[in-house]
Parts: sequence; structure tokens; C-alpha cells
Amino acid sequence: MTLIIGIKCKDGIVMGADGAATLGAMGQRTILQPMKKLEVISNSIILGVSGPVGLGQRFKGEIQSVWEEKKLSGKKPFEGMTILRQAIWKHAQMEWKAAALTRPAIGSLAIESVACQSIIALPVSKQPCLFQFDHQCAPEEATEHLPFVSIGRGQNIADPFLAFLRRIFWPVKVPSLVSGIFATVWTLEHAIKTNPGGVANPKQIVTLQKTNGNWQARELPNEELEEHIEASARAERHLADFQRIMSTKEQIADEKIFVPEPKRS
Repeated sequence: MTLIIGIKCKDGIVMGADGAATLGAMGQRTILQPMKKLEVISNSIILGVSGPVGLGQRFKGEIQSVWEEKKLSGKKPFEGMTILRQAIWKHAQMEWKAAALTRPAIGSLAIESVACQSIIALPVSKQPCLFQFDHQCAPEEATEHLPFVSIGRGQNIADPFLAFLRRIFWPVKVPSLVSGIFATVWTLEHAIKTNPGGVANPKQIVTLQKTNGNWQARELPNEELEEHIEASARAERHLADFQRIMSTKEQIADEKIFVPEPKRS
């Protein structure tokens, strides 16, 4: 199982992922291994893939070729999405065709072995873009109106929590990069603690931000990541304190405490 999150921010993009890879064969899980699920390409692109590792490796190669050959130069975001889709679809299409041939023999396992989603963060015409590609590699760009995306089997836990955080912290505009990192880390923490299995530590956070006039990808070091983990823990403690305050008010109401008015002189 996997959870990969992307948030479009006013000063860049943040992506985060859990660190558990499930190995197995013919639908049977064998082991859970730690791994990094976010790939940094050419120092300026962040790629996260939920699905077969081999397919993700081919996606990485194609995206790197598109970048190095400057095929996105001067393009608009929707044109960039189309170019990237064409580059990765040829590999996904190959596997879908193979799955159609083998499905009569192995059933739904054929589909499970090729189902793949991806999130890509990169600059297009010097503007940071966050693209999501579904199982058919159909693209969608994150916008100010819907600035977050998530993929993987942990999505059903992450999406409601991200919607909650957005409603509380940035309801009418995109967050700052710092707020985006905090939201991503807290969501990963929540999913790891809530999921019955498969989404697990270690967490990985990578940002796309402008450095010396260029958009650069940077992975947060452990000490910086720990600061955001502690911040999410403090936020949860604040919520617990609020519950204690509410409980006290409820107790007072239940006891119907009467406070006499002061006597007039």
C-alpha cells in the first residue's frame, strides 16, 4: 500500500510519501520493506508513483528525457500535461494490453499488477506545476481552487483529512510552503496511525522551491522533518486541551451551578 501527497503552495510545491513497499507475487504479500517513493529528477522534478515499481522506473526515464530534451520549454501547463502523458502512456498502455491478454488466465491479478497512478511536480515555463495522472495516465493539474492531491490506497484516509486542514487553515487561498509541509506531515502521521496496515514510516518530504532564481527540488533532512512531526503532535495536544475545556463546561451545565447575583447596596 502507498500514500503520496502533493500540495500546491503560493511559493512552491510540497510532496510527501510514506515509506513502506509491499513485496509479493500472485496477490500474496511476502514482506514489507522501507523505501523512498519520491524521486528527484534533474534537480528540478519530483515524481511519485503508486503501483508497480518497474513501471515507475520507466516513467522516470521518460520524464527525464522530456526534461533534458527541453520539450516543455515555452509550453503552457496544459501543453506540458499532454506531453508528459504521451511520454508515460506508451509504457502504461503496453502493460494494459498485456493484462487484457492474461486476465482470462489469472483473473483480477492481471489488473492489480498494472494499475498505476503518479504525481509530478515540476516547473513549466518557470511556473511550478503539480500534475496528477490516473490509471490511464489522464492528467489533472492542482489549482488554487483544489490545491491538494493524493494517490495510493491511503487516499481514502488522506483526502478527508486534507480537506479538514484546508477548511481550517487556508480556506480561500493556497498555503505557504511551510504550511503545506506541516499539512503533508500531519496527514501522513494521521494515515500511518489510522491505516490497518501497509502505510508506514519512514516519511519522506520533498519541496520544489525557488533557489537563486531557479526552481529546485529539496528533500527535507531528518531534523527538519522531526520539527514538523512535533508541530503536528502539538496541534493534537491543543485539540485534546480543547476537549478538556468542553468537558468542564458540560460538567458545570450538568450540575446546574447557581451563581447568585451580587447584592445591591
